[in-house]
Amino acid sequence: MTQPIIIPNFQVNATNLLLLSTILPSQKTETIMNNLSRRKFLAAASLATIAVGASGSNQSKLVKKQSLAHTVYYWLKNPTNEAEKQRLIDGLHELVTVKQIKYHHVGVPQVYKEDDPLKGYHVSLLMVFDEPGDIDVYHKDPIHDKFVKECSGLWVKTIKFDSLGV
Repeated sequence: MTQPIIIPNFQVNATNLLLLSTILPSQKTETIMNNLSRRKFLAAASLATIAVGASGSNQSKLVKKQSLAHTVYYWLKNPTNEAEKQRLIDGLHELVTVKQIKYHHVGVPQVYKEDDPLKGYHVSLLMVFDEPGDIDVYHKDPIHDKFVKECSGLWVKTIKFDSLGV
């Protein structure tokens, strides 16, 4: 059995988790992660994913301060129709080829409880732009127009959130 590693004043953040994963053997990194609360680990891992994805490399870089994160949640017209859900997912994967998008994530909800009210959506999209104005260029791109034309009939509701890096 691997002994836990105690690191005094260890701060759970994206940079530290990335650093640990590169310098420690996987079982020691796993032990540290097992000793973190699930919530803290998931929060730090999410930040680490965005940091690595936005940088385009395995180095830890934080998203630029004036970057824009654009998140969209989709509710399908026919949520039990897997073919329509896959059409939307495929459309989103094509959509994120717009060159202004520096990082993206297409996903579905991870449900821990069936009655979780915040997980009622069916598909999600996260895109990160280097500059706030890049979203305007993205909205005018022919790839975006094609996505709206081909896929907008698949959902009944969307909720969008935009946030600036600080």
